Amino acid sequence: MRTEQNALSTSAERVAVSNQHRIFLEIKNADAAISVYLGADTSVTTSTGHLLKAGEAFAFENMPDEVWAIAASGTPTVTIIEWSR
Repeated sequence: MRTEQNALSTSAERVAVSNQHRIFLEIKNADAAISVYLGADTSVTTSTGHLLKAGEAFAFENMPDEVWAIAASGTPTVTIIEWSR
């Protein structure tokens, strides 16, 4: 198991690296007010990403790819927890 916290900005940032052995990944928006958006690469924007509202989490199962995120504003923190084989 691995955990991590990342402070985001209004530029796309990688929050999970590629991991061929990953069986579960959860990304949680730990901010109380600011939304973040998830995407597959550096092209993620607040217009194209998957919305993760303040306090929400999103889980991936058996997904080995990178995950990128961008903040709607400010510097919200996202947390991750990952299990690998």
